[in-house]
Parts: sequence; structure tokens; C-alpha cells
Amino acid sequence: MAYREKNGKWRGVKIIDYEKRTKTFKTERQAIRWEEDQTVELWKTEQENISYPSLAEWSVEYLEYAEEKFVPKTLKEEKVPAFNRLFEFVSSALTVDRLSVADCQRMLMTQAKHRSGNAANKDRKNLLAAWNWGIKVLKLPKDNPFADVDLFPVEQQPKYVPPFEDFWKTHAVARPKDQVFLLTMLHTAARRGELLKLKWDDVDLDNGKIRLWTRKRTGGKEYDWLPLTKRLRRELEEHFKDRTSELVFCRSDGSPYKWRQHLMKILCERAGVKHFTFHAIRHLTASLMAEGGKDMAKIQAILRHKNLMTTTIYIHRLGIMENDLEDIFGEDEE
Repeated sequence: MAYREKNGKWRGVKIIDYEKRTKTFKTERQAIRWEEDQTVELWKTEQENISYPSLAEWSVEYLEYAEEKFVPKTLKEEKVPAFNRLFEFVSSALTVDRLSVADCQRMLMTQAKHRSGNAANKDRKNLLAAWNWGIKVLKLPKDNPFADVDLFPVEQQPKYVPPFEDFWKTHAVARPKDQVFLLTMLHTAARRGELLKLKWDDVDLDNGKIRLWTRKRTGGKEYDWLPLTKRLRRELEEHFKDRTSELVFCRSDGSPYKWRQHLMKILCERAGVKHFTFHAIRHLTASLMAEGGKDMAKIQAILRHKNLMTTTIYIHRLGIMENDLEDIFGEDEE
């Protein structure tokens, strides 16, 4: 039934077989007339006349969007490979409406069998998201074929979190600038990529704060200000004196690091401890806070898994974090 909107225009509404369509008009008469003209036959004809893109065109459009939306690692390691694996089972020249649930099931079952259930679920997640994006942007069919494929069983593998003393052993054998890098990671629970992109403009030594940028959340790039512990503040002040770039952590000539994926392997071997990753240090920070009696809300705040809050709440949260981080890392542990 047509109704008037706040802007003065009239919106016609028609529902056929649980599908709802609406359209706005200048007058009530136009909206009612449009509603009367809508029939099953008309909608069927319109559907038959739709020209859908090919699977290749869909993938190219989505990956161009993903390149702007996600970090390069996500694009390279998840998004692109998921499409490549899909095209091993179906021709990329097919139009999207010809991709069946059976095609998707066959492709994902093969991934589960030859790789793992978790790997298949990750491909499903990425292709499901790509199709949902296509529904909104490219007018793909609303029935998402990946949604009808059930999740695969997953064998949970516990993440290895090193003992606190192993962290300090690797810290002890690292170069001075890498020691600052590791300490910053431990005292802020920062992700590797966040520190590799960190600039001195993001470090407020006067007020003892550090700004970490992330693209992990929905909505694009965001940042959080976190407090610096006393020890980290001192070490960053010394590190600042030897700066060669706007980047806080960089090569000796000032050029940026790319991944630093081999650093922890080298340090662990040199220190004689079981190998652990940069991300394990983030887990270690959370583990130490939990062992120190901090509640889950405070741990989540420091890990920055929530959306940004209002200024008032944010300032309050910053004060809480400063006390919590100082409680855990206030004393030198070496």
C-alpha cells in the first residue's frame, strides 16, 4: 500500500510471493498506479531479461573493491586464492546465474578433503561475502549459492603462546632497535602490520600515548590511542634520538620493512626456545592480563576488538588501560 514519506514523496509497495519491491513517486496516484501494474508475469519477464555478468567479471569487480577495502595480506592470501580455486571447478566465462549450489559444494568439499575444513570454511566465507557484495553492486541473484553450503567440521588447534621467560630470551638476543619493536608489541598488544606502518606522528611522547591504526574493522581504517607504560615510553624516547625516517620501525637507511616474517624464527633459534610468532606475543599480552586478574572487558579494550567509543567513554577507557598495562608491565621482567 502506497504511503507518504517525510520528504513529501510517495512510495509504492508491492509484495509478490514474499518478494518485496518499492519505488518512489511524486504523487500518490502514480504510486498506486505502479502498484496495480506489478504482476507475477511482469516480474518474471524482467528477471528473464536481466543480463548477468560473468564469474570473471564479478571476481574482477569485487577484487578491485577488496584492494581498497582490505589490507594487502588479506587480498593476496585469502580473496584472490579463493577465486582461483573456484575457477578450477567452473569456467570463469559462465554467467553468475549459472553457478549452482552443487558447483559450490563440490569445490568446497574438495578443499575440505585435500586441505582442511578450516580452509574450506575460509574460502566459503570469502566467496559468500563477494557474492553478497555483488547482490548490492552488480545486481547478482539474491539467492547466494555459497550460503546453502554448510560449514565443514573443524579440528581446533590450540594457538601456541610462549612462556613469558621465552619472550625475554628472544628479546635479549635481538638488536637494540628490534628490542624496542618487541617491547612495543608486548606492551600494546599491537599487530605486526600496525607497528610496521607506525609513524612518529602517531607517538605522543609528551603525553605518553601511541596511536595504532587498523583496517580490521568494518568501515575501513580506524585508530585508537593507547597509553604508554613508563618503560616503553623511556625506550621509545631513546629510539627517537636515532630516528632515520618518519617511520618508527624501519631499516637503517630509513626504508620500510615489508613483513619481517623471518625475524622471530631467527631470534627463537638464537635464543634456543620453541618458535613463536609475532601474533603469539599479542596473545601473550592478553594471557598475562588474564592471569593478572583483569576482566574480559578490559582485555578486549586493550586488544581493540570493539568499535571506537564516544570521546567521554574513550577517555575513561584510556585511563583504565593505563593502570592495567602499568600493573602488568610496570616492573622490568628481564
